[in-house]
Amino acid sequence: MPLFVKIVLGTSSLAVLMALLPFLTVVVAILWGCSLLLSALYLDQKRLITVIIINIIIVLSLSGLEETLFLLAFFIIPAVVISLGAQQDRDYYQLQRGGVTVAVIAISLLLGGLYFSTGDMGMAQLEQEIAAQVEEIVEYYDDVGLMNIYEEQGISAQELKEALVSFMGAAVRHLPAFYYLQAIMAVFFMLFLASFRCQKRNLNRLIRKPFDQEIMPWQMAWVVILGLALWLWGRDQLSTIYYIGSNILLLTVPIGLYYGLAAVVYRIRQYKQRTRRIMVIVLAVLSLLFTASAIIFFTVIGLFDSLLDYRRLRTKEE
Repeated sequence: MPLFVKIVLGTSSLAVLMALLPFLTVVVAILWGCSLLLSALYLDQKRLITVIIINIIIVLSLSGLEETLFLLAFFIIPAVVISLGAQQDRDYYQLQRGGVTVAVIAISLLLGGLYFSTGDMGMAQLEQEIAAQVEEIVEYYDDVGLMNIYEEQGISAQELKEALVSFMGAAVRHLPAFYYLQAIMAVFFMLFLASFRCQKRNLNRLIRKPFDQEIMPWQMAWVVILGLALWLWGRDQLSTIYYIGSNILLLTVPIGLYYGLAAVVYRIRQYKQRTRRIMVIVLAVLSLLFTASAIIFFTVIGLFDSLLDYRRLRTKEE
């Protein structure tokens, strides 16, 4: 069977699963993007574009226009961009930057369209649904006798309702951060899996650095500063500015955490083996005991490392 036909059948099968299995969309979309990226290493641009068009037609015919728009923004467009870039022989980190940039732009356009069409990206409807669900939860607690336990602790049914509504409302207000993070992580794993596959096949393509050599782009530090400024500016009134800032901070924490861990691993590897083991055990125990503090610690290290370049990685490149 010709290679082109195998690629069409393989990517099309994953496209069908991506459209028909919504509970596995993220996993299947990552595998589909990885397969498309690997296909770009073997196909010329014309055939690669043909594969892309066939897959988009399949998704559109099975999912409908509305669902396809979401899949395009979150997964398909970023995967297409990095695949076309790989076909043009760009390196791993050029593809990563391009894919993340396109993913952020696509999600921003999607959320902007939802905002202008609904006025609040559907937040009001979600909050109404949350209020109804909270009522059902409290009624269930009352029926099974759990409310008696809360009342013994001095928490009334009304206070429990208000706490649940507040918590779930805050989660809804931070959905944009999770949307962006989902698309960014999809790009990351598409590239990571494709790079791993290339290494297994001994292909000199999509070469990534060792984990302890990873460093966050310095521009991300200024994104964090912007988010912190907006968060502080709108904190008193809990305005839209406040939630924009908090969404930016929530989005950048996992990214800073990843690169902070890379910096710590690099530093630990500078010590002798016995000392390394002790440091790893101590860090693991402290992270389990003080998880929130550990997340903040590693995130701050990642941020400052991007600006100060503790490991002199950029100096070595120059």
